[in-house]
Amino acid sequence: MNDIIKIEGLKFKYRRKGPYVLDGIDLAIKRGKVTAIAGLSGCGKSTLALTLNGAIPQRVSGIMEGRVLVDGADTRQVSISKLALKVGMVFQEPENQLFLPTVEDEVAFGPENLCLPPGEIKAIVGRILGVLGIEKLRGRNPSQLSGGQKHLVALAAVLSLDPEIIVLDEPAAELDEDNTRLVLDAVKRLKAAGKTVIIVEHNLKNLLTIADTVLLMAGGKIVECIEGEMVDELLSGDSDEFLLSRIGSCV
Repeated sequence: MNDIIKIEGLKFKYRRKGPYVLDGIDLAIKRGKVTAIAGLSGCGKSTLALTLNGAIPQRVSGIMEGRVLVDGADTRQVSISKLALKVGMVFQEPENQLFLPTVEDEVAFGPENLCLPPGEIKAIVGRILGVLGIEKLRGRNPSQLSGGQKHLVALAAVLSLDPEIIVLDEPAAELDEDNTRLVLDAVKRLKAAGKTVIIVEHNLKNLLTIADTVLLMAGGKIVECIEGEMVDELLSGDSDEFLLSRIGSCV
């Protein structure tokens, strides 16, 4: 099956009498591709990301309609712990995911909780640090790293469970150009390794350089799909102006 995620008639609101934050989303995400979801603040893109790993509806209270299928499994019916082996998520503020004294400890934590043999854990840590190009950070304290490095360490910790799908929520938020490049380079490595990557981001220019498909969101809906020749056209033009014009016409 080429589509690893399928979303059908998805609606969600946080309060019974509140507005729909997600308002009728139908979507298919291809296996092994980089798919980006872009939109202005408040459009629902981060809420959509939380449906992909089961946090909505299993941990975040609200009212959900429709369904989200991950590799054919309904996220309502699979435990979050099992979904974590399929979908790994790095949040906008990665320091909230980092709590151990060294980078090596962070990456080893997941495999240790799976009770894997020490030799296998050591091999996993070495492989993940190598894939992301952060071997030199192995003994560093995550709290002392740059913003981009923290994102990479949080990503490494997620990758230690070898999920097929990686979700990055605003990975370049508040990062300078150098740190943003670190994160984007890591996404390219993940794609080369065959991972399915989903990026939630407001900076369209960043996304166009790495994504196979960019989905624009506005008002809780997917309003446009950008791929192929349109990506090339936008890279040579004003992507921010395009984003505002497309989204502005839909709200």
